[in-house]
Amino acid sequence: MSDLIRIGVLEDDPDMQAYIEHVADQSEHLSVVFTEESVEAAIDHIDAGMAPDLCLVDLQLTDGSGVDFIRHTTGKTDAKCLVLTVLGDRTSVITALEAGAHGYLLKDSTERMIVRSIGKAMDGSNPISPEAATHLLSLLGDGEKPKSNTHGLTPKEKEVLTYFAKGLSYKETAGVMKVSSHTVNDHVKNIYTKLSVHSKSEAIFEALQLGLIEI
Repeated sequence: MSDLIRIGVLEDDPDMQAYIEHVADQSEHLSVVFTEESVEAAIDHIDAGMAPDLCLVDLQLTDGSGVDFIRHTTGKTDAKCLVLTVLGDRTSVITALEAGAHGYLLKDSTERMIVRSIGKAMDGSNPISPEAATHLLSLLGDGEKPKSNTHGLTPKEKEVLTYFAKGLSYKETAGVMKVSSHTVNDHVKNIYTKLSVHSKSEAIFEALQLGLIEI
C-alpha cells in the first residue's frame, strides 16, 4: 500500500470499534473517516456521497444485517466492503460474498492480517479467512482450483498446513504424521519463513489464498 486508504467502519461493539481505530492509527496508509454502529447511519454516509475507499463491515448489527449495507454500497459506489465478523458459518459467508463483499475475515484475525487484507482488497484480491475459505472451497467441488505456487514448500510442510487448516493442534498433527512435536515445529519454522508469516492462522490464510493446500 502506498496511498492513503480511507476506511469506513460499521460495527456496534465499542471494543471492536476501538481496536479497528487502533489498527488504522498504527498504519500510515489507513485513515478512518467514519465509524457507525447501525446500518441506517452507515448508509446515510454512502447516500450523502461520502463513500470511503473501503468499509469494514460486521454482519450482526442492532438494526439489521451488514449484508444490507454491503449490497447497498457496492451497488451505488466503487467502495470495497470487507467483512469483519464473528460469524464463520457457511450461510453467512456465502450470503455476504453474493451481496458483493470483497473479502471475509473473522474478528480473531491479527492486526497484521487485517492490514494486509485491506491492501489486498484494494489491489483487487479477495482476502478470505481460513474458516470462510473452507466454505467457499466446498462450493467449488471438483471444479477448477487455483494453480499452486509451492513457494518452496515441501510435501511434508504442505501436509502440516493441511492438518492445521482442518483444526488439528501441533500435538495432534505430530500424532497423525507419526513424527515428533519437535519435527512439526521445525516444519512450522520453515513454513513461516517461506510464506513470510508469523502465526499459524496467517500461514493457513496464505496457503489457502495461494492454492497451496486444499481442505
